[in-house]
Amino acid sequence: MNNRTTPSDSAGLRKMAVIGPAAFLNSLGIGSVNLGLIFILREIFQAPPAVVGRFGALWSLVYFASCLAFRKLTARLVPRNSMTFMTASSAAIFLVLCLFPSLPAAFLAYSAFGAVIAFFWPPLMGWLSRGLEGRDLSRATGLFSFSWSVGGIVSPYLAGTLSERGKFLPLWFAVAMFAANSVFLQVSRRFLRDSDERPVPGRAEAGPARDGSTPLRFSAWTAVAVLYAAVGILANIFPLFARSELGLSESRTGLLITVRTAATTAGFLFFGRFSFWRFRRGLLMVPTLLAGGAALILALAAGSLPMLVTGLGILGFAAAWAYNSSMFSGASGAPDRDRRMTVHEALLTAGQVFGSLLGGILYQAASMRLVFLFTALLAGAGAWTQSWMARRRFGEPPAHRPPLGME
Repeated sequence: MNNRTTPSDSAGLRKMAVIGPAAFLNSLGIGSVNLGLIFILREIFQAPPAVVGRFGALWSLVYFASCLAFRKLTARLVPRNSMTFMTASSAAIFLVLCLFPSLPAAFLAYSAFGAVIAFFWPPLMGWLSRGLEGRDLSRATGLFSFSWSVGGIVSPYLAGTLSERGKFLPLWFAVAMFAANSVFLQVSRRFLRDSDERPVPGRAEAGPARDGSTPLRFSAWTAVAVLYAAVGILANIFPLFARSELGLSESRTGLLITVRTAATTAGFLFFGRFSFWRFRRGLLMVPTLLAGGAALILALAAGSLPMLVTGLGILGFAAAWAYNSSMFSGASGAPDRDRRMTVHEALLTAGQVFGSLLGGILYQAASMRLVFLFTALLAGAGAWTQSWMARRRFGEPPAHRPPLGME
């Protein structure tokens, strides 16, 4: 049976029957680990905010380096085998941490976790985009983004609720999710085979002769780096603020974080449904500007729950816009999609490293208001960079510049 995907064959989207559930289960596990470990570090190991910020940055930095270091290796692996290695390894890593907990063990486990995740997302996204263009590519990226973001909606509240009953329960839940995903990925071979999944010897070296990719990817990549710096702050530093200064319980903290992830999911649904944003140079700055406005709202009313909900919702929607633009602009027309997906993940992660690290330092030294003001300043710098790229038509060979208004 040959299920090879082609741009005109919507049957190529059948691989989403594997990619969607796998992304959802992985997102459940990752979200439970991320928030659960923050509560453990702060309330069991008494780690200060700057240490928590370094903790989140270390995971992102290891993941960033691993995406680059293992890029050639993961390109040679069948995606489901690579993804199974990640999920099984993650289950083992956090099982050991649950059995032998300590602050050094938490740092070691989280670093190892960051390394093995490089075997999941880049191969999955390379497989997802391979053989698809235009509407089918947009639908596939939208379905994928929706799948993992639904896991992001559920996991913060679930991790907070479990943490109230036992600080290590979120980690035990993550172990179960990673183990279940490993089984699902291998069993899925029985109901779906996809010839586009298996690496073709020499594909990377030979490749298509024509590169039809868009230079707008550079502006889209700028936006995703900026937006995910804000996400790094919200994921790793904001829970400390919610617990210590707003006096919220673990479950209410998780529920507040869910506002942002729910807005992101709504954004993925929206941008998967509509196509007006594709290849529009002027719209690439919008998510960056939205992030700056949301950060100013949060800075001016950091103690007001309604304003927090508003700011978090705007940031979540803007993150979905930036993420979809980065994935679509990077993959569209590119002959080396695995490499482009690695660049997307690396820039996204670099933003998270920067946001988590500097956010933790600023929060410990000053206040959450200053952290939000820093985020607004960063968004302003990103928007200026994108404006400069638009004026200079950055990355675009003069002979191939489209007429104004046609990009």
